[in-house]
Amino acid sequence: MARMLMSARVRRIGAFEERFARAQASRVVEFDWGYVLLQAEYPASWQHNRVVVTSAVDPAEVVAAADEVLGGAGHTHRLVQFNDDVAGESAATTFEAAGYQVHERIVTMIHSGALPARTGNRVKAIEFDQLRPALLHDWRADYPDDTDEQITQLADRVLLYARGAEVAFLAVQSPTGEVIARGELYVADGIAQFENLITRPESRGEGHGRQLVTEALHRAREAGADLSFLIAEATDWPRSWYRRLGYQDANQTHVYQRVP
Repeated sequence: MARMLMSARVRRIGAFEERFARAQASRVVEFDWGYVLLQAEYPASWQHNRVVVTSAVDPAEVVAAADEVLGGAGHTHRLVQFNDDVAGESAATTFEAAGYQVHERIVTMIHSGALPARTGNRVKAIEFDQLRPALLHDWRADYPDDTDEQITQLADRVLLYARGAEVAFLAVQSPTGEVIARGELYVADGIAQFENLITRPESRGEGHGRQLVTEALHRAREAGADLSFLIAEATDWPRSWYRRLGYQDANQTHVYQRVP
């Protein structure tokens, strides 16, 4: 029974993610085995310009489709996501041979049990204009060689999220109003996703991350969501940290990238 319930939740999340992604696209190219998302306004956002594989296919066909559609749209990067764990893992040799340098395993984690108590909460929802300086700062720190236009697109792409869900930009601010920790909450169809949790290095160890996760869970419940999830890299430390906050592994997808 527990396994059936988890499978049903994973299917709901998969449907939510597809609707959310499609709502943000300027164009979607359909294939029998999946689809390609394109977003002409934000070409620097690889997440918005990617291939999603949803059913069985020869990986070589996916490589060719990525070259045809992403390349045809002028993109030099390649990003391909396999929603099935087994299919994604088995595609590794093909994608490596095609020059894809990055293979990430992404775990969907579902919150279960009682909500953590709101204690010492400094989290509040802020407007995009208040968040934007932090986005620009953090993206520039991560990608110092990108152009100003690319960094601007990476920051401003969050405006697309409202096309597919109710969005809350949650933040902890310093006494001067600077955003020192932040995260994003998306709610639609009774499902809530919390992502992009970031705390400035100089403000870590003060409990801001835990407060942000806690606030997101409570806001999700108050918004009518009965299912809350997030994603984490399989091999990175936040995965075990999220487990301590009540999240459980539910599904694993695979993402392949070819960097220009």
